[in-house]
Amino acid sequence: MDSLDLDQVMDEIIPRGDNRPQAPNYPARQRLRAPDDALAALDLVSQAAAAIQELEKQSAQAVARAHTTANAVREKLERAEERADRAEAAARNSEAEVAELSAALVHARNDLEAMQSLIEATQAELTAMEQRALAAETRAIESDASVQRIVDAIRTQLPVKVAEQAKPAA
Repeated sequence: MDSLDLDQVMDEIIPRGDNRPQAPNYPARQRLRAPDDALAALDLVSQAAAAIQELEKQSAQAVARAHTTANAVREKLERAEERADRAEAAARNSEAEVAELSAALVHARNDLEAMQSLIEATQAELTAMEQRALAAETRAIESDASVQRIVDAIRTQLPVKVAEQAKPAA
């Protein structure tokens, strides 16, 4: 290992991103010397360890956020499934009620038709009774007129007959 491009090594070990710590800016192709080389290597290892710890911390936070998000999504999904179950049950109840109401409507319609037929028959009977009552009233008026004519005839003829019967006996 005569010479190293530290920036290149750092980029290979620790990829840089938005939240990643920057590698120190060492001159390119710096020759490592024995005591300085060891210090630089230790410094590089220390920085790499710090970067790895930061990455582990960020990874742990990302995993924790992912678990939290997954739990929240699972809870929302469970609530949505419960709402869907309740909605399906309500829909089934509504369908049953609609079926019952439809049957009741058919029954009521049949009853209404029967009542209309009964009303029509009753109206026809009432009309016939009214006609019979009018005919009976007309006959009664005619009978009263006939009786009145008879009474008038009797009144006019009775004094004449009484007078005729009284004359021969005298």
